[in-house]
Amino acid sequence: MQRLDFSTLVDVSARRKRPLIIAHRGARLEAPENTLPAFQRALDLGADGIELDVLLTSDKVPIITHNDDLSILTHFHGYAHATPFETVRALDVGSHFSAATAGQTVPTLAEVLDLIARYDVLTIVEIKGQPGMKGSAAQLVGGMISDIRMRGPVVVSSSCISVVHELSRRHPALTRAMIVSRPPFPFFATAFFARYERLAALHPSLRALTPRFMEKTRAVGCEVYAWTANEQTDFEKCLLLGVDGIITDDVAFARQRIDALLGASRS
Repeated sequence: MQRLDFSTLVDVSARRKRPLIIAHRGARLEAPENTLPAFQRALDLGADGIELDVLLTSDKVPIITHNDDLSILTHFHGYAHATPFETVRALDVGSHFSAATAGQTVPTLAEVLDLIARYDVLTIVEIKGQPGMKGSAAQLVGGMISDIRMRGPVVVSSSCISVVHELSRRHPALTRAMIVSRPPFPFFATAFFARYERLAALHPSLRALTPRFMEKTRAVGCEVYAWTANEQTDFEKCLLLGVDGIITDDVAFARQRIDALLGASRS
């Protein structure tokens, strides 16, 4: 990646605040991703926020895992949407990470929210699209988040347009965001959707994060949380473009580098 001209960085004092550092699937470099130990470790590291992924089992239990295909992290060949919770709960999602974490299980959304609720941090709940589950996911997950008392704010996001629409329709009081994986063309369609659905934020990939994206997103009043930033040049890009939050796999490294870059901008 071409290095950006860091001399153009606006002094942090002119910004509202330093961008939030958000743990992508928890501290996934130190514990199995999307598990209670990964989330607890991220909180212990001082993450400003936690990002997690929600899927439904066949009996409509919201679970925390990134892949509907359960064979990706376990030895079980099947899909979450076609597998009952009792079976999913018995799976080992820790052995793929290390022998020391063998036996770690898939947590439920309720368990993870209960853990995070004690901390004043941002929680980003991403609802993954599943066959025949979009309306149910929006209804169940949105309802659960609406009912629980969290110390920090919660944002419900998805890359699936129908999930975002169902969230807006069924739970309009929730803070909602749309995930953007590729540079939107034309952008006005994304901007219109964000305004129409009254979204609070857009979550672009680093590939989709451009000066034009930032300009148009700010014009519709949305915040920006970029993913997944793990390298020095990623952090530079995010800071130069003025994002509100940085989603990263390595909270400690991100904090170190961002603090160093912001310190350099003042000197």
